[in-house]
Amino acid sequence: MPLLRIADLTIALTSEDPTLAVPPEGAMRRFLVEDGEPDLRLEARWGKLEVVSSGAPLFDSGGLWRLVAANGSLRFSFTSPALGPLPYKMASVDRGFTAGEVWLHQPYFPSALPVNPLEYPLDELLLIHLLAAGRGVEVHACGVVAPNGQGYLFVGQSGAGKTTMARLWQKAQVGGGAGGIMILSDDRIILRKRDGTVWMYGTPWHGEAELACADRAPLAGIYLLRHGASNALIPLHRSEAIARLLASSFTPLYSRDALAFTLGFLDQVVRAVPCHELSFTPDERVVALVRGS
Repeated sequence: MPLLRIADLTIALTSEDPTLAVPPEGAMRRFLVEDGEPDLRLEARWGKLEVVSSGAPLFDSGGLWRLVAANGSLRFSFTSPALGPLPYKMASVDRGFTAGEVWLHQPYFPSALPVNPLEYPLDELLLIHLLAAGRGVEVHACGVVAPNGQGYLFVGQSGAGKTTMARLWQKAQVGGGAGGIMILSDDRIILRKRDGTVWMYGTPWHGEAELACADRAPLAGIYLLRHGASNALIPLHRSEAIARLLASSFTPLYSRDALAFTLGFLDQVVRAVPCHELSFTPDERVVALVRGS
């Protein structure tokens, strides 16, 4: 089975059952590779799962998934009211996030249908934890690569204008004002520091524009989005930039070590890359403003 590689992090999934050795579909297919050394190895199996009653609770999403610590491992369990009270999937991964197992509750799945064991949100949760172990951070952001290869990061929660920004850059490109641009994602971007350079990476977890690219670019500017009556750039103090980036980041908040790493990493990012608040209106003039900053 091909390997899954996102932000230069590689996950290998194997199974003795061909119905569980199913390559991901949709945008995730753009992130499949044929070779490489996995950072995380997983084995998928069928089973008959029970409600998780043991282990120390770490996090409860209040919806689809929860996390407990049990027997030296982290154990994710996933439930859905549409299927029943028992978990439809569980994943147990060692604390170092190097190896683990994924079980699917076979009674919930028609035996003739293949299943992707890494189906969202497990795929993203695994990447978030791999990043939090000293590798980087995922943020709510749109990532645009300009013709000169430099990356612009537009950060904001849902409704802040990330997809709007992606479409404005696309529209400017069609109009001849921003030829050769690339959108890495219109919703989630991963930041990593490699060889002294802060890089932004595309992810398969896109927004409503469905823009996802398995590429990267050196980060030249960070823009915290805000809807406004006009287009304006306001330089941000380092502490404010860190706080606002943290509010739009994905990090395991239950982990003191993960939170400490994330804060330190974001501090490195804002020291290396100019940060502005971007007040904007939905017209193409904002593209020229950013490119001239």
